[in-house]
Amino acid sequence: MPHKYNSSLLALALLLLLAPLQPLSAAAVDIADLDHQLLRAPAGFLQTDAQLTLDDARERRFAPLTASDVNRGISGETYWIRVRLDNVRSDRPRHWLIHHETSYLDDFVVHYADAGGIFRTRALSDRLPFHSRAEDYRKLAFRHSTPAGSYTDLYLELRNQKPDSVSLNVHLWDLERFHSSVQRQNLVHGAYFGILLTLLAVTLLCAALLRDKVYVHYGVFLLLTGVLWALMNGYAYQYLWPASVFWHNEGFHIVFLLFAISALQFSRGFLKTRQRLPSVDRVILVLQLVMATGILIRFMGVYEPVLYLAYGALSVLLLLPLLGVQAYRDGLRYARWYVAAWLAYAGGLVVAVLSASTSLLPWGMQPLVYAQVGSLVEAFLLVVALGERLVGWERDRRSALRMANQDPLTGLGNRRQLSEAFNALSDTGTRSEMPAFMLMIDLDHFKEINDTYGHEAGDAVLLNVAALLVRQCRANDTCVRYGGEEFAMLFQAPSVSDAQEVAERIRREFSRIPTSTGGRRIRHTLSAGLVQVLPLTSGHDGSLQSLIAMADGALYMAKRAGRNRVMVREQAAVA
Repeated sequence: MPHKYNSSLLALALLLLLAPLQPLSAAAVDIADLDHQLLRAPAGFLQTDAQLTLDDARERRFAPLTASDVNRGISGETYWIRVRLDNVRSDRPRHWLIHHETSYLDDFVVHYADAGGIFRTRALSDRLPFHSRAEDYRKLAFRHSTPAGSYTDLYLELRNQKPDSVSLNVHLWDLERFHSSVQRQNLVHGAYFGILLTLLAVTLLCAALLRDKVYVHYGVFLLLTGVLWALMNGYAYQYLWPASVFWHNEGFHIVFLLFAISALQFSRGFLKTRQRLPSVDRVILVLQLVMATGILIRFMGVYEPVLYLAYGALSVLLLLPLLGVQAYRDGLRYARWYVAAWLAYAGGLVVAVLSASTSLLPWGMQPLVYAQVGSLVEAFLLVVALGERLVGWERDRRSALRMANQDPLTGLGNRRQLSEAFNALSDTGTRSEMPAFMLMIDLDHFKEINDTYGHEAGDAVLLNVAALLVRQCRANDTCVRYGGEEFAMLFQAPSVSDAQEVAERIRREFSRIPTSTGGRRIRHTLSAGLVQVLPLTSGHDGSLQSLIAMADGALYMAKRAGRNRVMVREQAAVA
């Protein structure tokens, strides 16, 4: 009995000793009904800092590959994944394809063997020109067929030749399903880049028409956004520079830094940080200088510090919503759209940066999709922000023009507005059947009002007559304070008698209703001179100055006749 017991222990020990030498676990991934899936347990993974041969790897113990193991952060180590693809249940060969989820993995080495066969190796690398790839796909991919009623054993090596973010997400596809998916991917990404190019064209057109550098900066930002995502998605290597191994492998961090520099430069101009937030503007300039230095030393061959600087630069962009909030509080209303734009981008970007640089999140590089969608939402919102900025410009321009044409005390127009209104009426008056008239008004004994009651009371009288004119004016009429206590009114009426009635109505109301101010009631009157200005009448050259002189002449006739009256100067119309 002891001998039998010892034999059992020996057999068990041998079994445990030989277990690591077994090619794969008995459990396998069933591909009989394969569509698409990520490799997970029973697939296993191994992390090593040594360069292993396949035989060395087969002797190692692999841990189950779960979602929590996918993100490895920034690493320069080698990762192995092993899995058996089981087609035992199927009576036909299964054609499948595997590829890594990112376009920037340096080496993807596939060791494969069908049941009972010898392992063969296919080394895939993005350190070779794109046309050397067996699969015309933007990510490193390998295809194979597992015979009916059989299985295929796989050992996959994943590594970057220099430290970078590592994900263990490997996609397994039915080959036909994969090709259909690629067509859909190309359509979606094509729409994305098409929208960016359209926005870029519109932005550059606005830059040319408005001659505004902010639109140029936004155009550069849009261009670099497109280049960044073309790099991340692998389309840049596939279509833009398929022979440039350097730009595909070394261009990522250079473009990251250029993208961050352009985002900060656009923000400086858009939010007017130099004028409104000078201390923040100086910080931004320093950051841009550091990033530009990073690009320079990257061309000099320095790698790892620039890698971390690139991730740091992207992280800095997460603070831009706070900059927008500060600008909004400082009075830039359109900054609210800037805040919304960067919040839309920041959500996906922060998750993507965490996924790429840490092992905190179990989603691989899937958050890059959300960051890319966020970049498109951001682009649209920034266009809205630029549009509101342009509307604000127009609003400010009109406000400045209104201020330039407005009397500051009464709110009526001034001489400039009277001139513009007369020119506009002259352009259209010849096509109008209704005559136009100029009424010049002067307050009687206004100096005595100022001397007796004070200038504040005099201002109250001026405001009173201004309000009276506004009540009597129609939408197309123009009332202005011509100077001092003199006012002018340019209006249309069916006839001279109708125009005279308007003037009389103003005179009567002003004389009937005194101005109440400071507990006193100030009685007052006005005198007015009326002249027809359109159609052209004899006795003047048709200029505004000539017409004002004629109306002034009628006004002084009213003064000489005893004040508090309207005098009309009638002229025969020019044939």
